[in-house]
Amino acid sequence: MQMSARVITGIISFCLAMTGLFSANMFLTMMIGEINRKRQDGNLISYFGFTFPKTLRIFSEYRHSYPSGWLHIYALAAFSLTIIGLISVAVCLRIIG
Repeated sequence: MQMSARVITGIISFCLAMTGLFSANMFLTMMIGEINRKRQDGNLISYFGFTFPKTLRIFSEYRHSYPSGWLHIYALAAFSLTIIGLISVAVCLRIIG
């Protein structure tokens, strides 16, 4: 079975997108851990249930608590990798372009 260059590119792009997604979630979980380290026991952020407002609150609170921290930049870079990979998959599947 011979695969075309488009199929191979699509598979590689999908793998990059999933790697970026896994990494972004890992960095977001690490940010929650860092934030919870400075909070009281009754006021912790849950690790479950990611919504967009919660994600924005985590990023904002992490930047406020750790101004010289790099986890939020790593998470944004990983999320950007996910978006680029998914757009490339869509191009390979002829959904876009």
